[in-house]
Amino acid sequence: MQRKTLEALTAARREGRPMVRAVDPQNGEERLVDPAADHSSLGRAAAAALARDASGRVTVENRDWFLTLYNAPQELVIVGAVHIAQALAGLALAAGYRVRVIDPRPAYAAEERFAGIRLVKEWPDDALAAEPLTHRSAIVALAHDPKVDDPALAMAVRSRAFYIGGLGSRRTHGRRLARLKEKGFSDDELTRIRGPVGLAIGAKSPTEIAIAILAEMVQVRRAAKETRIGGLVLAAGLSRRMGKNKLVADVNGKALVRHAAEAALKAGLDPVILVTGHQSDAVENALRELPVRFVHNPSFEDGLSTSLKAGIESLPGDCAGAMVLLGDMPGVTPELARRVAAAFDPDKGRSIAIATAQGERGHPVLWGRQFFPELMQLSGDQGARGLMAAHGRSIIEVVAGDAGPLTDIDTPEALESYLAETR
Repeated sequence: MQRKTLEALTAARREGRPMVRAVDPQNGEERLVDPAADHSSLGRAAAAALARDASGRVTVENRDWFLTLYNAPQELVIVGAVHIAQALAGLALAAGYRVRVIDPRPAYAAEERFAGIRLVKEWPDDALAAEPLTHRSAIVALAHDPKVDDPALAMAVRSRAFYIGGLGSRRTHGRRLARLKEKGFSDDELTRIRGPVGLAIGAKSPTEIAIAILAEMVQVRRAAKETRIGGLVLAAGLSRRMGKNKLVADVNGKALVRHAAEAALKAGLDPVILVTGHQSDAVENALRELPVRFVHNPSFEDGLSTSLKAGIESLPGDCAGAMVLLGDMPGVTPELARRVAAAFDPDKGRSIAIATAQGERGHPVLWGRQFFPELMQLSGDQGARGLMAAHGRSIIEVVAGDAGPLTDIDTPEALESYLAETR
């Protein structure tokens, strides 16, 4: 490894930025790739490898590279600066986790009690909104105070955090689940909270409880298999009712289609494939510099199903599913896409995840790989509603907080109305 590469990696590690070292095994050429800034083909391959958390060999533009990941460290978020938190923070640091402790109560969140630990003296919902949980985050609620713990857990269950735990007895945990259920959380969402937290090793002291929690975190992380979900943004239509190409129309400062593409990228879908057709050059130009793949559908005039099939055919073989987004739906947010992805769990029979609003099913829709052959049999403008009816037991619905899953822009009047509501 070159010295300048080592220095750059060290600096990135300090700042919590993931990097990828790419080496050509044929001639030894070395490149350091920043996936957040490099939107070349190699940069997109590096971003995909980071999303899978898997180093290895890739072929990019007919050239082999070996990618070594220097990912951001796993994170532990501790809510409640109590005695157990002191022990757990130290153990987690030793295990390589980045740790932050959140507690708005001055009596607990004292610097002298957490030397060298990042303290966030805010309410958990504010702190987690400013710095959201990711798929590399674990969160443990230890405050034993519903005013502090419940807001944190409410945000955690709708995040991609790989581990969520709550301190307390079975009775305490039961009351916690009842409170959250009253706020609209489903049983499936609440099953993500591990309570009583930690492995059942008979722990009593704060340090023993901390050991049990960390051990369970390791067990969950090592047992988990990252599910790769592709994103298909369908952007091939003729825009007949709009009278011009609606996908490149300006919607709050960016092209309409860019809203869907950015939502898919920010939700961590890998890869994000844009299926183009009508005026494909204009659509691609509107998405320049975004790390997406373009697939042209030459049969786009034959209906939506042809674009769906073109997208499915282009997905990598290790994708467990495909989330379908429509290019004319700017109200689909990254958060909603993440929630749909989090609800998808084929092992538990939830192989179709769909966003709903006002009691109606909309978009995005995530289809498990086992349904790809049936989707490939669709024709013309035939949608997938019939497949949903045939596989109702496999569906998990994700209720959106607004009308985003149902709001598409088909006419000048619809565009004008949407702009008036969102400006």
